[in-house]
Amino acid sequence: MISSDLWKIWLLIDPRVVLIALGAFLIVLGLAIHMILLSTAEFNWLEDGVPAASVQQVTPVVPQR
Repeated sequence: MISSDLWKIWLLIDPRVVLIALGAFLIVLGLAIHMILLSTAEFNWLEDGVPAASVQQVTPVVPQR
């Protein structure tokens, strides 16, 4: 059962500092994961051997009446 005094933790810790620290941590974690993936040969989507100029864009075909 959850204690009814759980809200008192926010009297010790400033919620603004906690949210800013959590946001900074998540940004750093996301950047670290992306850098790790970019350093591998299998998951590097920037140098996967498919040049951007060779990608063809598909134009939709509009049926004529």
